[in-house]
Amino acid sequence: MKKKLISLFALCALFVSCGEEILTQNTLSESYKAGDLETFQYSTCSAMRFVKPPVDILFVVDNSGSTLQSSFSQIKSQIAATVSTISSEFDYHVYIAPLHGNIGDIKNYPLVVSDVNSLTPPLTNYNLVELGNINSQTFFAQADGNNNEAGFQRVYDVISQNRSNGIFRNNANTIAVMISNGDDKEVINSGNGNYSFNQALFNQKKSNFESLANSLGADSFRFISLVPHNNCNGWTTYGNYRRMSQEVHDSPWSKISLEGKDGGKDSRDLCSGNYSSLFSVVNKSIRQQIQGHKYDHWKISSASASSIQANDITVTRISQNGSKTNIPVNTSNGFTYLGHRTGINTRYYPDAGEPVTGLVIKLNGDAKLSYPDCIIAKTRTPTEYFGYVVLPREPQLGTVKIEINGQDIAHGSSNGWSYEGYKLDSNIKVPGPTNAATTPAVKKTGYFIKLSGSAVFTNGDSISVYYKPKAI
Repeated sequence: MKKKLISLFALCALFVSCGEEILTQNTLSESYKAGDLETFQYSTCSAMRFVKPPVDILFVVDNSGSTLQSSFSQIKSQIAATVSTISSEFDYHVYIAPLHGNIGDIKNYPLVVSDVNSLTPPLTNYNLVELGNINSQTFFAQADGNNNEAGFQRVYDVISQNRSNGIFRNNANTIAVMISNGDDKEVINSGNGNYSFNQALFNQKKSNFESLANSLGADSFRFISLVPHNNCNGWTTYGNYRRMSQEVHDSPWSKISLEGKDGGKDSRDLCSGNYSSLFSVVNKSIRQQIQGHKYDHWKISSASASSIQANDITVTRISQNGSKTNIPVNTSNGFTYLGHRTGINTRYYPDAGEPVTGLVIKLNGDAKLSYPDCIIAKTRTPTEYFGYVVLPREPQLGTVKIEINGQDIAHGSSNGWSYEGYKLDSNIKVPGPTNAATTPAVKKTGYFIKLSGSAVFTNGDSISVYYKPKAI
């Protein structure tokens, strides 16, 4: 009996083994994997340009009777030569006015400019002089017998009345240079041969300069004096011009930079005969300005419009301090996706420019970009849905088994599969649950099995099909 049981168990085991071999014999498998979504990052930064800083210089030159003295005549050429030491890196206007003269007669006063296009009225309104042609004859006006100097008021009037004509510009570095072998006598009280300093009137003149600087929005304001620092050559000084240079130099409203501070506090000694360094401190302290660009459009990718998911774009602004801010999709203070554009300008300030070709967004309201901010734009490939698997051989339908990500897909249900037969060059993409684009098409030829409902697969999914082919 025991021998019979052993024989029976052995026979059963043989049948099971044979049965498994029969189930898998001639079974084929096809495996697919839908391409993963790819993410792309496009990092770019705003730009800037160096521009010549505007510098407006007024020379007020003593033409009183005392300037006819030989001691003054001998240095006229040297003083005139100081004009040529103005830095060529400036966008400069140099206006040369006599201390005594008609304030309204601007045509008769020499004007030197680095760029005639920076002047607003017609050029015929000006007495333009080439920088290289400046000499003592053009620099100095006819001597006047008036020795009653009101130099502070003259500087204020000449600048104030020559603003609308474009000579003295807003937001420029404004520099007044007083050249005199005398001194301002308006702030001096005199009587019975006695002289005393009028502090109140001096303060008023200085306050006028402050108001002028503020109304100009001057990047900096200086009152440089080339005057005697002591009584020499028969010249008499009260120290008023020198004092104004020093006090304007030290005033916060003059906005003179730390590197622009002058050891001589913007006054040079006419008695010394050394004027070569008159503008050295100015030239060193006024640097080329950085003009940051501003943008209302930005390129986010060089891809084609069909290569990204348009509703899944993230835009991040990186500020100068390294902080990151998300820019939302918003027509008021965010971005709007425009798709692919060719040669579209991205910059709107200081002028239109920096055209790009590629995928572009429009920056609205607070989202507009300024130098030196940067943008990181992230895009990804579009989500795709596939509604068919394609077999190279015709299957026996009863043997077909489909798995998506390891889960069995039932045959015939609303979320299952059905057989459609042989098709030639047909697109396997479907709109799916989000109505995604079915282009660009993925075309296949073979025996099509249709997937329905939740059986439709998407990027990153793995599909396996097991089947036995029909006999040929």
